[in-house]
Amino acid sequence: MKKKILFLCAGLAFAFNTKAQISQGGLPLSMKQEVALTNVPLSDYQNPDWESYLNKEKERPNKSKVTGPVKIGLHAPTDFGFPQSGQMITLDNGQRVWRGIMSIPGAPAIGLLFDQFNLPKGVKLYLTNENKKQVVGAFDNSNNDPSGQFAIDAIQGPKVYMELNIAPEVNLSDIKMHIDKALVFHRAIEHLQTYLIAGATPLDQLDNQTNGQSSQCNINAICPQGVNYPNPRKATVQTVNMAGGDACSGTLVTHTGNTAASCKPYIYTASHCESPGETNSSTPVFNQYLVRFNFERPTCDNSGATNGQSMMGVNLVARSEFQEQWLGNTTSVKGDFMLLELREAIPAGYGAVFSGWDRSNSFPTNVSLPKKFIGFHHPAADNKKLSSAQTIVSYEWPSAEPNPSGSRWAIQLTEGYVEGGSSGSGLFNGDGYLIGDASVAAVEDTIPANCKTKANGQANADPSNFVLYQKISHAWEYNENGIAGANSLKPFLDPANTGVLKINSVTQTCAPLTSGGGTETGLSLSGFNEGLDGDIVVYPNPSSGNNVQLQYNLRNRTDLSVTIVDITGKVVFEAKIKGAKTGTKLVNLQQVSSGMYVIKISSPNGYTCKKLVLNK
Repeated sequence: MKKKILFLCAGLAFAFNTKAQISQGGLPLSMKQEVALTNVPLSDYQNPDWESYLNKEKERPNKSKVTGPVKIGLHAPTDFGFPQSGQMITLDNGQRVWRGIMSIPGAPAIGLLFDQFNLPKGVKLYLTNENKKQVVGAFDNSNNDPSGQFAIDAIQGPKVYMELNIAPEVNLSDIKMHIDKALVFHRAIEHLQTYLIAGATPLDQLDNQTNGQSSQCNINAICPQGVNYPNPRKATVQTVNMAGGDACSGTLVTHTGNTAASCKPYIYTASHCESPGETNSSTPVFNQYLVRFNFERPTCDNSGATNGQSMMGVNLVARSEFQEQWLGNTTSVKGDFMLLELREAIPAGYGAVFSGWDRSNSFPTNVSLPKKFIGFHHPAADNKKLSSAQTIVSYEWPSAEPNPSGSRWAIQLTEGYVEGGSSGSGLFNGDGYLIGDASVAAVEDTIPANCKTKANGQANADPSNFVLYQKISHAWEYNENGIAGANSLKPFLDPANTGVLKINSVTQTCAPLTSGGGTETGLSLSGFNEGLDGDIVVYPNPSSGNNVQLQYNLRNRTDLSVTIVDITGKVVFEAKIKGAKTGTKLVNLQQVSSGMYVIKISSPNGYTCKKLVLNK
C-alpha cells in the first residue's frame, strides 16, 4: 500500500510547479505565492443602524411577524469597483493581481450586490474575510449574467478582501465590476461561525442547540421525527432576497415534462415572499435572488457545523398578485404562490431533490404514525427545521373557516413551530407529496412560555403552531389576479396537459424516485483530480517549523483524507477532514524529521498530491 501511494503521486513529488486548472473553487494567487501588494486601498462605508430596526420590529404585531419574510440585514450604499478601489501589480509571468478591501465597521457579515458584473475569460474573482479562514470563489466568466448584475452571499466579519487574478491576454477595459450596495447580515449567518478566530463573540449562534434566532423548541430537520421524509427535506431550500434584505423558504418541485435531457429547476414558494410584487424577471430582485441548499445541521445533536451551498439568479415563472401593503393585511391576499426557475442546473454535489406533488385533495386528512403531515423550513432564517401533525383541515380564506372546497390547508402543529422565514415552505402529506405552501400563521396562547424564547432566554421569538397553507389545487388554475398566462401552476407543472393528479419526486437530474425515499448514487473513487489540486494549498512550504497549514476552498462539501509519506513510501501522518468546504487544517509534524515528503489528499471523486519540504 505504501508503494502504491508513492507511485500514484510520484509524478508530482518532484514537479512542484505543476500547473492546475482552476474553475469554481480554488485559491487566489496571493495565497499560492508571494505577491508584493502593500498599502492596499481600504474603502470604508457606514454600517446601518440594526438596533433601530429591531426596535421597530418589536412594535409590529406578532401576526405580521410570522406571515412574511424575515429581515436578515440592512443595506449600506457603496461605490466600490475595478480598478479605482484597489491596487494592481504585474507578476513576472505577465499575470496581474488586483486587490481591494471593503470595510463596514461593526458588520457581523457582508453580502455584495453588483450593479455591474462582467468578467472576461481569463479573470477570476476571489473574496476572503480578514483572517483568511473563509475563501469564496473563484467567480469567472461562467458567472456572468445577461443582466450585468450579480450578488455574493455573506462574508464573515467587517472587512471583505477582494482579489482579481487576471491573465496576461485580458484587456483590462473589458472587466466590469462595481458594487453599489452591501447587505450587512445580522441573521442567517450561523454557518459562518467556523470562520471566527478563537474567543470571538458567537455569530448568530445562541447556544449549541438551535444556533440561531428562532424558538428553542424547534426541531432540527435531520432529527428522527423526519426520518421517513428524506425527499421533502432535500427539496426544501432557503430563499434570500439580497435586494430586499429578507429571507423565506421554498420547495424544489418537479413537473410532468421533466426528463434527463430537459430538467427544469423550479422552486415553489409564497408570493408574499417577494414584496412589492415584481412581475419582471430582469429586475435586481430576481437577478440577485439567492437560493441556499442543505442549510441545515448534519446531525440531530448538533455535532457538526451548519452545511450549505448556494446559487444566484432566478426567473419568475408564475405568481398570484401581491402588493406591499398586504403584508400588514393578510385578508387581502387571495392567492399566495410563486413559481421560480433557477437560471442554471443544480450542481451534482448538492444532492437536491425535485419534490413530487398531489393536487387531488383525495388523500386522507388524518393519518396515523409513522405517517404525518410534515413541513421543512427556515424559521427566523435559521438552519432547516421541521414541524408536523397528524391532521389537516380544509379552510376557506379570508374567512378562516373550515370549508371542504376552501383554498387553504390548516394545520395545528404538534411537533415544532413556524416563524417568519418559514413562509413559502412546503406542506407534505403522509406519503411525502407536496400539497401547499406556508401562507398565514397565528401566534396562539397555547404555546408554552419557554418556547416563546430564543436559546439565550430572550423573549422575542415568535413561534406559531397554527398555519394556513395555500393549496396547490387552488393555485392550479388560479386566475383571480396577476398576469394572464402566468398566474396559475397548471401550464408549468403539467406542460403536456396530461391531467395527472399527482407525480413522484425526481433527483436533480430528473431520475425517478419513489415519493418517500430514495437517494442519488454516490460518486466513486477515481484518479487524479485536477480541480481538487487547484483548490488546496500547503503553507509554509518549505517549512522550518513543526506545523504546516492545509488550506482548502472546495466547490462542493466533501470528506477528505490526508496522508503524508516520505521518499521511501513510509506513512508519517494521516488525518480525516469530515465535510470539508472552506477552511484550514493544522498538520502537526513535530515528530517528523527534515526531508522531502508527499502529501496525498483524497476525496470520493479523486485525489491530488503536494510536495512538502521540511528544513528544521
